[in-house]
Amino acid sequence: MQKNKLPIISIIGPTCMGKSSLALELHNQYPVEIISVDSVMIYKDLNIGTDKPDENILSRIKHNLVNIKNPDETFSVGEFLNITNKLIQQIHDKKKIPLLVGGTSMYFNQLFNGLNNLPEKSSQERSFIDFLAKKYGWVALYKVLSHIDSEFTARVEKNDKQRIQRALEVYLLSGKPLSSFFVNSKRLENKYKLVTFKLFSSNRKTLHDLIEKRTNKMFKKGFIDEVELIKKNYPISSNSQSMRSIGYSHILRFLDNEINYDELIETCIYSTRQLAKRQITWLKKFKDGIEIDTISSDRNKVLGIINKNLHFL
Repeated sequence: MQKNKLPIISIIGPTCMGKSSLALELHNQYPVEIISVDSVMIYKDLNIGTDKPDENILSRIKHNLVNIKNPDETFSVGEFLNITNKLIQQIHDKKKIPLLVGGTSMYFNQLFNGLNNLPEKSSQERSFIDFLAKKYGWVALYKVLSHIDSEFTARVEKNDKQRIQRALEVYLLSGKPLSSFFVNSKRLENKYKLVTFKLFSSNRKTLHDLIEKRTNKMFKKGFIDEVELIKKNYPISSNSQSMRSIGYSHILRFLDNEINYDELIETCIYSTRQLAKRQITWLKKFKDGIEIDTISSDRNKVLGIINKNLHFL
């Protein structure tokens, strides 16, 4: 990597890896400014279910892309890219270093690899896709999409309704597969010096136990009350983008008496474990980066690895 390139630090990994707390420690040691790479923390009042830093931390330490949307609003990958690219430049202008932190691998992937301008969202096309989904099912639409864009479907789960819908929408609007909008010429590494820390756990059982423990803690803190308050204050439904996320979608089903409390806890834990599995799969796609086992290693060892790789600062 060229010495004259301005640096960008990234902390990426599955849920329960301690990304946020590690970012705060780096903030105390280096001239960094945090950019959240989390598709749910962007929403106001979605706090407990996202394990969002509390108000005390947010008031003292700036976290870009946190609490920037109301729960009834949408936020696209294109918006994320536009805002983040501008933030990176602004932070560098302040003689600081952007610190990207989060677990939304799709955001990281498209930021690192570059993306051409996507067509704007179309409610008409989305309504048509929803109609097809109700008639034939999302798995059938996934199979159709695999013929249109095999490169994209290879990275998407069959039940990922949101991304399947967006890929089909882009195709209907442009006549081109979504993967064709990725361009290597816009790869972030071509412009910046990337230092990426990939957090992982070599012990899957320990990770599963941490997920179960954190899920139970969220419900003890009032997760259900949080969703009830959101329902009261915003015109949201199960179709709202914010409410499709893990925990929130399940609690809405619980409030509608579709599942009981035990089923709610069980499905939240299971879905979070499945999310972690997908995040780990995504992590392997990022070939460059420094791998750190944050669960099996003590904190001093983790910080030692990070400091060693940030010696140039």
